[in-house]
Amino acid sequence: MADDGMLLNFELGDAPLKSQVKFKGGRWRDRLKAQRSAKQSHEEGGPSSTPPRQRTGAGGYDAGRLAKRPRTEDGESHRYAKVPRTADATPKAPSHAMKTGQISSSLFTSNPSAVTDFDQPPAEEEAEPAKPSNAPLSEEAENFHSLGISRRVAQHLATKLEMKAPTAIQKNTVPQLINGDSDAFLQAETGSGKTLAYLLPIVHRIMALSLNEDGTPKDTKVHRNSGLFAIIMAPTRELCKQISVVLEKVLRCAPWLVCTTVIGGESKKSEKARIRKGVNILIATPGRLADHLDNTKVLNVGTVRWLVLDEGDRMMEMGFEDDIKTIVGKIRADKLEKENAEGVVLDGVLPSRRVTVLCSATMKMNVQKLGEISLEDAIHIMAAKSEGDGDTDAAFAAPSQLKQSCIIAPAKLRLVTLIALLKSTFARRGSVMKAIIFISCADSVDFHYQLLKDTKALELPTPDSSPTRPDRNPHTDTTVAPAAYVTSPANPKVMLHKLHGSLAQPVRSATLNAFSTCKDPAVLITTDISSRGLDVPAVDLVIEYDPAFAVPDHVHRIGRTARAGRAGKAVLFLLPGCEEGYTTILNSSTPIAPQLYESILQKGLASVVNLPSTHTTSETDKQTWSSRAEALQLHLEQRLLANPAAADEDADDNNNPNPFKGNKGNHNHNHHNNN
Repeated sequence: MADDGMLLNFELGDAPLKSQVKFKGGRWRDRLKAQRSAKQSHEEGGPSSTPPRQRTGAGGYDAGRLAKRPRTEDGESHRYAKVPRTADATPKAPSHAMKTGQISSSLFTSNPSAVTDFDQPPAEEEAEPAKPSNAPLSEEAENFHSLGISRRVAQHLATKLEMKAPTAIQKNTVPQLINGDSDAFLQAETGSGKTLAYLLPIVHRIMALSLNEDGTPKDTKVHRNSGLFAIIMAPTRELCKQISVVLEKVLRCAPWLVCTTVIGGESKKSEKARIRKGVNILIATPGRLADHLDNTKVLNVGTVRWLVLDEGDRMMEMGFEDDIKTIVGKIRADKLEKENAEGVVLDGVLPSRRVTVLCSATMKMNVQKLGEISLEDAIHIMAAKSEGDGDTDAAFAAPSQLKQSCIIAPAKLRLVTLIALLKSTFARRGSVMKAIIFISCADSVDFHYQLLKDTKALELPTPDSSPTRPDRNPHTDTTVAPAAYVTSPANPKVMLHKLHGSLAQPVRSATLNAFSTCKDPAVLITTDISSRGLDVPAVDLVIEYDPAFAVPDHVHRIGRTARAGRAGKAVLFLLPGCEEGYTTILNSSTPIAPQLYESILQKGLASVVNLPSTHTTSETDKQTWSSRAEALQLHLEQRLLANPAAADEDADDNNNPNPFKGNKGNHNHNHHNNN
């Protein structure tokens, strides 16, 4: 095709041509940045603007270019120090803080102020001690035999267990469960003896199967193969173990009766073997019991007369509702046998129907959902008649002799305040033998255990640490250790323990037993797994380092002390600000006295703290409590930075993340590991 007739007219205009700058050499990122800079300068300033910066080398540009912000450290997090953004900025030499990546600040500056009024007198100045509300009654007024318990059991309680008089809840419960066959709500404050309140009637009536009407023994006694008469359910393995220990002590007066436990974490094969041999009273967690009802054919519930739900409300909170429905449904579906396989008549001595008992320190009558599942026409049994119905649990659940206080401490002073509190606690011999510290999650428990244990004492070879020592338990190697920072001349040795639901069951059992039987002053760092039902002797102090998520959890935490009429103290740590209103929600029957963290530091750090030689700076010779607090905090931080390998090793031993790389673990309280 011919285009001779086509004319092209290119009009360039009078304006000067725009010069095209081409960048060569260097890295492609530098060339791209230079092109963008040149384009931006032409768009903003036009032809008269400053020409783009020329290359000064193979890959660099002149000093007019903005310098990169220097990195503060060579770690994984690439954070840059801020520098002024000026057109002719020149790189400056990094300061010492930029080189080290650390910034030092005082513990006592830039802290939020508390709004609580601290002018009221402290809790220690109470004029007259409160009368214990959960103590045993007078021996002259009441005794177990007068409640209907057989002389054999009453004498065993008085001579072997040193229990001569019942508590108020036992006085009201034992006659009802011995003489009646109705379901029951059993409600009383912590440490008041609820476990014995339902165990004694069960043991008494089972023992009565071996007696004639005139009280003389029958020719054939009821033994372990006579049938399963009672099932006791508890939400945690630790509570099941404790109920089993108490029941075994009671059954020493009737050695022909046998109890056993079926709990998560144990071998189901060995549990089936024990059930096959025969058992009269079964103590179980809901999940494992439901499993055995489905898969263990030898488990016959036709003779079961009692179903006890200890801490029943807690089991509902932990998600055991479906398991409880399954268990109750299967027990009710099985026909109630009037005599066992040996021909022993059960009616007339044992209840003529299946009796369900619910027990808790914080359970109300309006727990309709739980009652609909398991109860029929239940009676409500309390320790004492209250003047009003009351809408809260804490008003009656906290023992009156328990002294409660709260410490308002800023976030960066919490750790040194905790150490100062423990140090002052163990300053006098025999003042406090055992203390429990409640923390929200397992990772935080591991973190504080590693931080407070004396690693130097563990490295020293001693005869006690010999592998051939007969009383050495390998399960407690990673959960029990000597404590640092909190010792004193009066108590040169304080043992530190940790317990949470992520530990294996043998480790949990061994650690709890070590804490209970420890003859030296001891501290247990734990989650809410230890807050329900555990009765550890000589616990005089409970510290809630992290506040409980609910009022019932708080009540059960502080209920680990001030048990059976003993005195006790509970300390709650709160942050300044909105957390200070937490005490008004608790609505406790005993006042919660606020304390200044300064007074705790002043008392606890009055003497020099012996710091292990793990850092180069030694400031133990400081004379003021504030300087000692800062030296202690600095030592703890340097200890964490200097010894991350030990933290990794310990975390691997427990199948947990490294607690030194952050203790913001989930707050699920390890409930899923308790069944």
